[in-house]
Amino acid sequence: MPKLIIANWKSNHNLETAFRWVETVGSFLKNNKIDCKLVLAPPFSLVSSLSILIQAEFANYLELAVQDLSFRGKGSFTGEVCAQNLEGLGIGYAIVGHSERRSLKGETDQEVAQKTIEAVRHNIVPVVCVDEGYLETQIQLIKQEAAEAKIYFANQQLIVAYEPLEAIGSGQNAPANKVTEIVKNIKKLGDFQTKVIYGGSVKAENVAEYLAVTDGVLIGGASL
Repeated sequence: MPKLIIANWKSNHNLETAFRWVETVGSFLKNNKIDCKLVLAPPFSLVSSLSILIQAEFANYLELAVQDLSFRGKGSFTGEVCAQNLEGLGIGYAIVGHSERRSLKGETDQEVAQKTIEAVRHNIVPVVCVDEGYLETQIQLIKQEAAEAKIYFANQQLIVAYEPLEAIGSGQNAPANKVTEIVKNIKKLGDFQTKVIYGGSVKAENVAEYLAVTDGVLIGGASL
């Protein structure tokens, strides 16, 4: 199976630099055989324009993700972006529960579980970010929400991104042997189809060691 590489731009890039990135990386992927699936998660303001470019020129090489997803669905929720808003844009993935959302916006495990189910309902693959301290609680809540919503993961993909808080933006990436153990623990907890990727100060110098022990990587600053 191809390894998954998710480029999380966070709040970076404008339309000009984003187009340049997609054209550069897309052209490289066209001309080189790479056994990886590359997913781009730009800010919401850039999603629509990049979707047009990717679908026109790079649909076989790049996929799109969003950096968050409202669990409330459509309605009177100013500032929220729900799954219906994304229809037709080719969104295949949604990052939910990123540590920065938890710390800056106070997102709870329950809300992240609800976002996970909302993504699955709309055929968007959720990328659920967890740290070691709450990964078991988070996965159990997702199971509970899925059971209540009568959502079954047998034919759905769920991606769990292990991102230790101390490694986010610090340059202090987690040792590969520790990541290996966490991956095993997560896959034991999830009795549904689960891929596990690693995020936290991933860069060119260390990405190979993480790809060797996970299903992929979630890259922040180095993806720019």
